[in-house]
Amino acid sequence: MRSRLPFDRIPGLLKNRFFIVTLIFIVWILFFDNNSLMGWVRALGEYYENKSQQRYYKEQILQTEKNLRELQSNKDSLEKFARENYYFHREDEDVFIIVPGPSDPADRVPYR
Repeated sequence: MRSRLPFDRIPGLLKNRFFIVTLIFIVWILFFDNNSLMGWVRALGEYYENKSQQRYYKEQILQTEKNLRELQSNKDSLEKFARENYYFHREDEDVFIIVPGPSDPADRVPYR
């Protein structure tokens, strides 16, 4: 005959079927359910990360709008921006910005 563990050695709490069902329910809710606690914590972390990115991009938009207003209102800053950012050149090169001439024919110098 096989020797089995005596039923008296199992703690009383593990014999209680309500405790076992409650333990299985808690494990199911924590890990296996569609709305599990682990998924909820992961979603909350993604939410805070997205909020952080949202703040960063809002600050960048405000900075870009500020720069755009400055470029539209100040001709010197526009030329500086064109020299530094728009025209990619090497340090030893000169960049010439060609401005179109006057559109009124009377202001033009006649050809000879």
